[in-house]
Amino acid sequence: MEKLPQVVIRNKGRVTKVFVDGEELKGVKSVKFSHGALDTEFPVVNIELLAEQLRLETAQIFALPEVYHPYYVSSDKLVELGILTQNQLDELLCRGLL
Repeated sequence: MEKLPQVVIRNKGRVTKVFVDGEELKGVKSVKFSHGALDTEFPVVNIELLAEQLRLETAQIFALPEVYHPYYVSSDKLVELGILTQNQLDELLCRGLL
């Protein structure tokens, strides 16, 4: 099993800071902590982070909420409309540009 991170939640009045392996997490919006009653269960921390930009690097395709629909187009649609060829699309994918 991979080594689990060490998490420290430090609260002083209305200010709470979260540290993971000694590094403070910036942009923490909320922290939720839970721990099962059994001594065989690890504690779980759920952290909400604010981010100016978000980049997902994955081979999976996620459906974005409808509010974002005007801002993206399916790559298949670009090929279908002749804007890109399949070879161009494959090249962009191989280079990590899409």
